[in-house]
Amino acid sequence: MKQQHAGTIWFTGLSGSGKSTLSSKLKEVLEARGKSVVLLDGDSLRAGLNRDLGFSPLERAENIRRAGEVAKILTDTGITVVAAFITPLDSLRRAVRGLFESDRFVEIFLDCPIEVCEQRDFKGLYARARSGEVPAFTGISAPFERPGSSELEVPTGVQTIEESLDMIVSFLDTGFASISDAGALRHAVASGAKRRVAVIGLDGVPPSLVFGSAGEDLVNLRALMDHGLWGPLRSTDPPITVPAWASITTGRDPGELGMYGFRNRLGYDYREMTTFNASHVQAPRCWDYVEEAGGSSIVVALPQTYPPRPHQGITVAGFPFPDGSPGWVYPESVRDEIPLLAEGDYIPDVTGFRNRERGQLLQDIYTMIERRFRLARDLVIHRPWDFFMMVEIAPDRLHHAFWRYANPDHRLYEPGNRFEHAIRDAYRYLDSCIGSLLALLDDDTTVLVVSDHGAKTMAGGICINEWLIRNGLLVLHAQPDEETPLKSDMVDWSRTRVWSEGGYYARIFLNVKGREPQGTIEPYEYESFRNDLAEKLRQIPDERGVPMANKVLKPEEIYRTCNHVAPDLILYFDNLSRRSIGTIGHGDLYRAGNDTGPDDANHDPDGIFIAARLSDLRQGRRKGTQVSDASCLDITPTILHEFGLRPPEDLTGKIIDLDGHLCGSTAEGASPHLPAAAPASAHPEPASGFTAEEEEIVKKRLMDLGYL
Repeated sequence: MKQQHAGTIWFTGLSGSGKSTLSSKLKEVLEARGKSVVLLDGDSLRAGLNRDLGFSPLERAENIRRAGEVAKILTDTGITVVAAFITPLDSLRRAVRGLFESDRFVEIFLDCPIEVCEQRDFKGLYARARSGEVPAFTGISAPFERPGSSELEVPTGVQTIEESLDMIVSFLDTGFASISDAGALRHAVASGAKRRVAVIGLDGVPPSLVFGSAGEDLVNLRALMDHGLWGPLRSTDPPITVPAWASITTGRDPGELGMYGFRNRLGYDYREMTTFNASHVQAPRCWDYVEEAGGSSIVVALPQTYPPRPHQGITVAGFPFPDGSPGWVYPESVRDEIPLLAEGDYIPDVTGFRNRERGQLLQDIYTMIERRFRLARDLVIHRPWDFFMMVEIAPDRLHHAFWRYANPDHRLYEPGNRFEHAIRDAYRYLDSCIGSLLALLDDDTTVLVVSDHGAKTMAGGICINEWLIRNGLLVLHAQPDEETPLKSDMVDWSRTRVWSEGGYYARIFLNVKGREPQGTIEPYEYESFRNDLAEKLRQIPDERGVPMANKVLKPEEIYRTCNHVAPDLILYFDNLSRRSIGTIGHGDLYRAGNDTGPDDANHDPDGIFIAARLSDLRQGRRKGTQVSDASCLDITPTILHEFGLRPPEDLTGKIIDLDGHLCGSTAEGASPHLPAAAPASAHPEPASGFTAEEEEIVKKRLMDLGYL
């Protein structure tokens, strides 16, 4: 960034004088000259950073003070700020000016008679103010002091927009070339501006907590919804963190990725499963295409990005990775800065939440959110980027630890408990943090808010391996004396036909002759045996003998292809209201809770999708379009489309066009005038996984979290 060429251009004038229109067009001109520009608009700041302020004289002053401080911070980092605020009092204008060096600040007064402003008032604010509906409205019932020291006065009441813009640009080129870069292109069109995409991932957020009446006080998310698209986002099968985030960022389904959970079989023998890390994601990520096209990216806390690989940008790895590992940031030079940027030790994830005292746990969750967003805000201001993505895992942790306290349908819910509003209050805080980040993004940014899956009340668990033992399908050498995970050396493979892995869902594996070392199922009977088993699994009742809504899936029927070693069947107990418990040695078939500690919620297939262009939000273009069939596989094609890149034709997801058109498959939706996304550079062959020591650390962490 060229700090010596940065400054703040502050537009002042009555409502309707042209501040929003001219500031937006000036931003386009400056960006076409290659400058980094942020537009600060009074309406957008009041919807986010300053949403706690009203319209009393003191609150109006605080609104301007905060805006001036933000402009000063941005200018000091080499970013030109175009600010549009009424700024009605001379004392407020002097206070803002006093923050800057004389050659870094320009005040432009848009001189428009109030009669003309009222004629342009499509919102009807002046009429409402004259009728008394809007108290203390500037120019009607609150004063506007005409500026006496502005560097430029523009008579917008008698000039066209084009004439006013030309006047402003000519003045800047003549008198403030250090800000405008005199001699460069004077006019620009919107299509010449470089677009950005920012993805805010919220792990595990269900539609019920954001859409409808439950989310009315989430003002920043609602602002994005009102000015963009929104709806449920269908997760992957299975709907868990890994592979869902990998599908979101590659456009590939779990079968194509060869990734059916956190841990996967590497072969058809009986070895313990291997925990997959970032090196096992062999498909290009969405930012790979952006970087191939010459862009740069910042990725913060996205699950399964450890170990981070070198790229054109910054990665702060997300869960899971071994505690204490030094290699969780790329480039390593950024790692030592993170505690300073986050204003405290960075918290990748809260630990031990199943059995911890809930009050302290809740405080730690707030601290984690606060520091992650501090880091994100600093990075988007100070580091170059075209694509930005962060994931906040806090919602998922809140649901698992506090769902019982907030939801009357949970068997342990107690009305009036001290944590009854813990989830809602945390969502409000998270929304305010999102607002503080949005305030730093320029108008040419498209914002996507997505969650990898949803959440629902967990009614209990079914001990799948115990059921297999009782039905003679899984045979052990000896019954354990205490509850323990199933291990290969416990199994009499010569007499076993089926075994399973526990977790939020059950992966069912068949012991097939010629495929597994000691297979017992003849290949010719595989399909009939599998069909019969699937039907029996569907018929497992609950502890009262009442049928459950068990769902059994065949991988080859739900995935485009099945790479690596897919399970033979995927089982959701009671449509994911109950988790699968894989331990043995206790003799139980039904559990009221989890096998790894208290757990209030299970995963649900529907997360959330919100997308908006900030230019639409800040210029008041309301869309509020609800979409009903958005999928995890649609996110990468949509991101590439926003960059003007045509997604690879072999992606099965569709482009969700923010202009309101669902384009079908990427091949159907690819506009012929868009350049095709460059084939991302081939990734290196996958590593074998974590080291043996790291594997044990991560495995224990995943067990504590209920993923195994």
